Amino acid sequence: MPAVGYGPQGGHAAYQQQWASALTAHKPGIIPLRPLGLGDILEGSFAALRRNPKAFIGLALLTSLVVLLVLGALGALAYLTATQLGDGASTGVVTAGLVGGFTLVYAVTAITAVALTGILAYPVGEGVLGRKPSAAETWRHTRRMVPRLAGLCLVLMVPTVLVVGGLVALAAWAFSSGSDGLGAVFVFVVVGAVVVLVVVAIRFAMATPALVLEDLGVVGSLRRSWVLTRGRFWRTLGVLLVAGILVAIVQQVIGFGVQVVGSLLGFAIGSTVGDGGELVAMVITIAFVVVGSLFASMVCQPFLAAVTALLYTDARIRKEGFDLALVRAATNPRTAG
Repeated sequence: MPAVGYGPQGGHAAYQQQWASALTAHKPGIIPLRPLGLGDILEGSFAALRRNPKAFIGLALLTSLVVLLVLGALGALAYLTATQLGDGASTGVVTAGLVGGFTLVYAVTAITAVALTGILAYPVGEGVLGRKPSAAETWRHTRRMVPRLAGLCLVLMVPTVLVVGGLVALAAWAFSSGSDGLGAVFVFVVVGAVVVLVVVAIRFAMATPALVLEDLGVVGSLRRSWVLTRGRFWRTLGVLLVAGILVAIVQQVIGFGVQVVGSLLGFAIGSTVGDGGELVAMVITIAFVVVGSLFASMVCQPFLAAVTALLYTDARIRKEGFDLALVRAATNPRTAG
């Protein structure tokens, strides 16, 4: 959040005016400045997107295009490699290429998602105060933090991939070697590891907005999130779970609708082409699926980012009386910081 100052003092009349403004500033922006309920967080997240769609949707579009470019480059590389190798490619080479490609896509997707969540924490914080920063202003304020956001993503992602991937590999090795008992043990270990990782992920859920809004480093943001979520694990999990269910429903509706339209349009156009019509229909359908996925991401990622930022704000209000500082920031002239 922006640094909060008391503003200039101008005698008794100015004090009365500031106090009257503070009394009426309980909701200067997207949320009331008090401890938030689930409805307040969801409503505030929708309000953030509705009031400032250019910043939220525009930045989400840019990050989605980054992922789309990576997917396109990998697809082109895979096609060129396949045409060069032909039937002489070994199973090991193909498997390694697929694993490497999926790993790279996962890494790029995760990093861009975390970066977007962090970047959009800024307009959410400003929206709490009733301000509406542009996409350009948001980028100017947060671009220097992108390397730290990427580092935060890697810190959270790499141990997860190594632990879960290693345990799954051990379980697969045990079953393939005929040690069903050992394989079953590894399966239970995998389940336990996933539970532990979920708990840790919830405790670190506020690290991204903390990094941006308090200008912290990677380790500092993780510590900050751990402190803010202490005693608030189930509440944080519940809010994120509800938000995730809403996002999943929206994504399914958008994805299914766009896929149906693409399939019908592809069939209609392909049937008029003659030779090669099936290929044309397939290309059109795939194009619509990609566009639908891009559109769903543009809508859902900003919403999740807003929910996370408002969870962070609520935690500070409940633990630190942050609502008082927000009232001062909303009623006094803006200070540097």
